[in-house]
Amino acid sequence: MSLIAKVTSSGPQKPLGDVLRVPLGIDVWEVKPDHLILRGTEAQLDRLSRMGYLVEQLEDVARHLSTFAAEAAEQYHSAASLEEELRQLAEAKPDITQLIEMGRSIEGRPIFALRIGDRRGGVPKILFMGCHHAREWIAVEVPFLLAKELVERADEAPIAGWLTSGEVWVAPMVNPDGHEYSRAQERLWRKNRRRNDDGSFGVDPNRNYGYMWGILDVPTSSQVPSDETYVGPRAFSEPETQAVRDLVGCERFAGVITYHSYSQLILYPWGYTDKPIPDVQHREQMAGMAQEMQTLIQGVHGKIYVPQQSSALYPTAGDTTDWTYGTYGIPSFTVELRPRTFQEGGFILPPDHILPTWEENRPAAFRFVEQLLAVSVA
Repeated sequence: MSLIAKVTSSGPQKPLGDVLRVPLGIDVWEVKPDHLILRGTEAQLDRLSRMGYLVEQLEDVARHLSTFAAEAAEQYHSAASLEEELRQLAEAKPDITQLIEMGRSIEGRPIFALRIGDRRGGVPKILFMGCHHAREWIAVEVPFLLAKELVERADEAPIAGWLTSGEVWVAPMVNPDGHEYSRAQERLWRKNRRRNDDGSFGVDPNRNYGYMWGILDVPTSSQVPSDETYVGPRAFSEPETQAVRDLVGCERFAGVITYHSYSQLILYPWGYTDKPIPDVQHREQMAGMAQEMQTLIQGVHGKIYVPQQSSALYPTAGDTTDWTYGTYGIPSFTVELRPRTFQEGGFILPPDHILPTWEENRPAAFRFVEQLLAVSVA
């Protein structure tokens, strides 16, 4: 039986951070200063108890899904419905939009990016991505709604100015195979659908990028193929990450935001180490931008998204933003969307939260575009 549990420390000799360094194969959902929320088997949880941690079983996964997953999946995009709506946006404004197939997934599904702007050479470009992780459905909707608003309001100020000065690229579903599997088979599926040598399935696309790939072997960045955070057999082994690699290498974006869920965080490099970015100017720039995003988000519906270095959440190696910053020096952020906690639904966000989640992230996304496209006012 798969269970959801809350883990706390039994004393100073048992720091919670040590749980994130023991290769138990557990699925870490939530990291707070005083507790962890994770999914594991009875045997895995029993081992944590025997190690001296306090383990409280909250509920089994099936009950959690039945509580929160009764909402209609139709209110979230499938790979097919996303493609259809992206095509409609491109056809509505062909003078400023172009739908580009970045690549194909393991199972042959197209991975799309919508290019929005006047498409003149030599202009700055921004990239927004979503859904590296299959179960994070809201991470499709926020970048899609960003693309939709940019296209539909392309003639209005200030958007018209941005799209004259540069380009915004939006790739809402990096992992279409995993996403479809989470819709049809296993709602909490995280990885892609690679068949591994040991018979298990899936590589975590957000651990498969080339910068510092594979330097860790911990529950949140694992060398074990059956684990949720399996890094893959080599850097960029997956067609999904190859598609992103080739796009970024070609376009050399001025900024990157990748959307995930959940926890309401604004993360910036590094993830692979607790040490800060050595370039003080870059570090202060990204920390300042993250703080401004928090203020803008909170000003809409009062939701607090905490800005912090990625490794303050937990250690990761080979993730997207470490790679885009570490390889190209691009200001890069991971925004963990609603909800804040497992009790609010965790990965199973009720669809009536889709629009408010976009609404609160809109001003932060727009400010990011405004800053990095360097709009000049005549």
